[in-house]
Amino acid sequence: MPRLTITIDDEQSQLLDDLSGEGGEYDSKSEAVRDFIQAGKEHRELQTEIDTLRDRLEAREERIDELESQLRQRSNIEDKIEDLPDKIRGNETYNERRQRKLDRATPMQRLKWKITGVPVDMDSDDE
Repeated sequence: MPRLTITIDDEQSQLLDDLSGEGGEYDSKSEAVRDFIQAGKEHRELQTEIDTLRDRLEAREERIDELESQLRQRSNIEDKIEDLPDKIRGNETYNERRQRKLDRATPMQRLKWKITGVPVDMDSDDE
């Protein structure tokens, strides 16, 4: 292994002594420094992965916003489609309105209308 000389302050030196001394986690200061360097490398790799995941999350959030917007537009279109039969009904001919009322009428209403006539021009279908 290549040798490396570094300068550290007293607090850092004491930390290395504690970690590599008797009862410490490492057999030597060199082993502790190598582990710290490896931990720094792993930290950078994890940070890169975190950044990648953040980018993916942002892209998914943008896609969710886009889909919600499309869903609102679709809902508006569906509302317009639901209103369409009422608009079309307003353009029905006299015979179409009369037949529709007869199709919906009870037998009693039909009997009454045989005498009085079908009230086609009235707005309500409850006659």
